[in-house]
Amino acid sequence: MADKLLVVDDEPEIRELARVFFVDGGYLVDTAASGNEAIARLVEQDYDVVITDLMMPDGNGEEVLAWVMETKPYIGVIIMTGYGSVESAVSLMKMGAVDYILKPFILAELKVVVERCINNRNLRQENKLIREAYEKMAEVRAMKDKFIALTSHELKTPVTVINTIAGFLEQRLGNDQEMVNFINLLKKSAANLDVMVRDMYQLAQSQEGTMPLHFTEVDLVTLISEVIEDIRLLASERRLTLDFPDRDAPPVILQLDREKIVQAFFELIQNAVKFTPDQGAITLTVTADRTDDGREQAVVEIIDTGIGIEASEREKVFEKFYKIHDVRRHHSSESAFLGGGLGVGLPLARGLINAHGGKIAIGDNPGGGTRITIILPAGTAIPAAG
Repeated sequence: MADKLLVVDDEPEIRELARVFFVDGGYLVDTAASGNEAIARLVEQDYDVVITDLMMPDGNGEEVLAWVMETKPYIGVIIMTGYGSVESAVSLMKMGAVDYILKPFILAELKVVVERCINNRNLRQENKLIREAYEKMAEVRAMKDKFIALTSHELKTPVTVINTIAGFLEQRLGNDQEMVNFINLLKKSAANLDVMVRDMYQLAQSQEGTMPLHFTEVDLVTLISEVIEDIRLLASERRLTLDFPDRDAPPVILQLDREKIVQAFFELIQNAVKFTPDQGAITLTVTADRTDDGREQAVVEIIDTGIGIEASEREKVFEKFYKIHDVRRHHSSESAFLGGGLGVGLPLARGLINAHGGKIAIGDNPGGGTRITIILPAGTAIPAAG
């Protein structure tokens, strides 16, 4: 749609020349002989740009600008003025005029000013839309955080009640095997729900910076070996190879909250299991490294032969509830290929690692699949004696 201009000048020759020139250039053009006539036209309809003379006998350019700024500030106003009124034009720009041009001028120069005004207007509108979209995203993100915090808190009590009643019933049932099986199923489901509530609660804590940490000296090599053994059964169900060539490497001693780091690595390895096809391989390595300035750091890599993660998705997978594959094909599972969950595992793992001052990054496995790198920050690695 063509941009619409309003040319305001008490000199009919200027009005007509400008009208013909801009109509030939593809614009829609109206004219007004005074400031009051211009305001009357502006009351009736909108324009993209108003080009107004500054000095006119019946309502001047300053009055037109003031009206536009108060009533329709989205319209750009360009001031035309003689050499003797440059200071006034600059003052009007401070009031909101987007530009000015000195008389006498060539119409081609005026066209450049108009085009610049329209381009700036379009840019402002785009920026406004971007700001509004960002604010909406921030609002949705805040709602997610609030949902997690409230839900995890409110579910704690009913989960505890379910577990307590299940244990009470189990003691009273005696030899009724069918009922015992039902109770065991109830306890398993309640345990899964308990894990989800715990994960959501800890995720909320990590986002708020309120997660309590209890540091002790931990050998990272031993810790990873234990996590691998805990998850090996899940991997073996799908004939996945879990390899840890550094199992017998010298200890890498760190100051960690052992429980939290175990949980983080469990989430990361389990995610690799879910997104690696049957008979694939997952390899872990751990090394004590040094930064460029000589400080110590521990580096862990989890390398799989899975489906990989597109570069555009690598930051998104750490967002709460984000799913790479179609949610309509979602199915919950601890180990099945592409098995789903609540969508808080990777965000929680990052939160737990970040709470230790660490960082996590996702890259490609050159042989196909994903390489996850976890770095525990300089100063946390303590070399083992001997």
